[in-house]
Amino acid sequence: MEQQQSYASSFDETAQVLTVRGDIDEAGGVALREEISKYSHDFERTITLNLTDVDYCPSLAVGVLATARRRAEESGVELGMIAAEGSIAQRVLTICGLDHTNA
Repeated sequence: MEQQQSYASSFDETAQVLTVRGDIDEAGGVALREEISKYSHDFERTITLNLTDVDYCPSLAVGVLATARRRAEESGVELGMIAAEGSIAQRVLTICGLDHTNA
């Protein structure tokens, strides 16, 4: 059985990319929601989420991503999402109809 990794993230200010790794479990979902708000300056600037290294992306995580995408659109900024072809995040985003770019 594959060992799950704790949620972790890093933000590249220059590229405005939030890279997320590990499991977006309940605690990770809360952290992700807060980080999206923080780094987008409460949806006043465009950022991109790199979800390629996400190991676990349950419905809670999808809800966080969909809500953040809606809030960004309502604010007139973009919330981009990147996931590598075949990754867990890419499969979940595709199934849920959340637009993303393949890395």
